[in-house]
Amino acid sequence: MRLRTMVSFYIFLASALSATGAMAAWQSEQDPDIGFTFSYPDELFERTEGDGKPFFHYFASQDSNAKFIAGGWDNSAGQSPASLKQWMMENVGGYDELTYRPRGRSWFVLSGYRGDTIYYEKVMFSCRDRMVNVFAITYPASQRDLYDSVVERMENAFKPGAHCPA
Repeated sequence: MRLRTMVSFYIFLASALSATGAMAAWQSEQDPDIGFTFSYPDELFERTEGDGKPFFHYFASQDSNAKFIAGGWDNSAGQSPASLKQWMMENVGGYDELTYRPRGRSWFVLSGYRGDTIYYEKVMFSCRDRMVNVFAITYPASQRDLYDSVVERMENAFKPGAHCPA
């Protein structure tokens, strides 16, 4: 009886780890110019063409239903986290079904639904607010079981650059 319980536990643990992407191969990258780092499961995402913005990296799932970007820019406009968040909500759009919006002194998150798509956007300021770093992902709500734990790990791995421009 004890052996059956142990086998059941290990089968459960293996399926739980697989569902979170813990067994999948993860790729870690660092932007060579700004220095932010990000990680992603390379079995789910591949690099795609972007819109030409420097310091941005674009990825999509094989079926193109899930997409993410990691990027950053010089905060020459001098925006604060609060003012950038306000600007995004007023000008970018799509924040009507906002379900999650934690914030700290130098970062904020906007997450929710756009129709049948889930979005998660984390913005972090670094270098005494001179640099803005962003991680943003969208994925179908119908694939939430697959992506929620992946997004959590990606968000935890996303870090602003350690070196600041002069």
